[in-house]
Amino acid sequence: MVRMALGVLAAGVLLAGCDQEATRPSQGGAYNEQAMMEATPAPAAPLRVANDSIRVTGARVDRADVTPDAVEGPLLAYTYQTSLELPADVLGDTHAAHVEACQSAAANACQVIRAQVNNADGPRPSAHLQLRAAPDWIADFRAGLEPQAEELGGQVLSDQTSVEDLTTRIVDTAARVEAQTTLRNRLQQLLETRDGDLSDLLAVERELASVQADLDAQASVLAALRQRVDTSLLTLNYQAERQVVEPETFNPIGRAFKEMGDVFANSVASLILFLAGALPWLVIAVPVISGVIIGFRRLLRKRKAAS
Repeated sequence: MVRMALGVLAAGVLLAGCDQEATRPSQGGAYNEQAMMEATPAPAAPLRVANDSIRVTGARVDRADVTPDAVEGPLLAYTYQTSLELPADVLGDTHAAHVEACQSAAANACQVIRAQVNNADGPRPSAHLQLRAAPDWIADFRAGLEPQAEELGGQVLSDQTSVEDLTTRIVDTAARVEAQTTLRNRLQQLLETRDGDLSDLLAVERELASVQADLDAQASVLAALRQRVDTSLLTLNYQAERQVVEPETFNPIGRAFKEMGDVFANSVASLILFLAGALPWLVIAVPVISGVIIGFRRLLRKRKAAS
């Protein structure tokens, strides 16, 4: 009995996008039909669209006219990406000011997702900032970026805008949430109002747990999609202004001048050490060499005289 009601409920509501009526052969006679009628609650509240066109009646979900056109305007998710080139000495302060502007905004108006500064004390620092904020806050903030960059001596290198239409995904997900909610309510009512075998009740509880898990997952997806529509994502990339001649270009020459004194001192020290080591040998070697030279010259003179 309970299995029969469960089968009809699951077949009728599990696929939110179907327009076909789900039916199942009855095997319990009039008693099964009465159980299904008692387990059927009032129609679920329709999805909030322009013409309230989602209706759940019995085991049928009608949503043929729930299309993007049925929603009051398209549901668009905006993503912005801006690259700034600023002088190196003001880049870090500008990045910090932008983070502070987001954090000090009104409640739920802006949220910093990622903030990062690279090589902050180096000649060419860079930074990255990603935030999600209300469309009005994003519009005012972006309008002031170019004047601020020019005032600081920088410029806006690029400014990109991307738009994604989420109307169909939101409508489909919302319809599935509605259908799963209806199925969950029917299963809960079936557990509360019907008595049956333990195996039948356990089967209903398992199905109820599965439906609830799917409902929670779809509700989370729907909340994330609606957040993307209600807020906009802005990514800012900061890079230091490139100089005509980078300071590091002449670093080798500067290092050479700094090391010149050390090299000269080391050379003199080496010479002194050499002389200190050679002096004892010079005291001995000079007389010996002088005697050899004198003796050789005398020998040459004697031979010359003898000839």
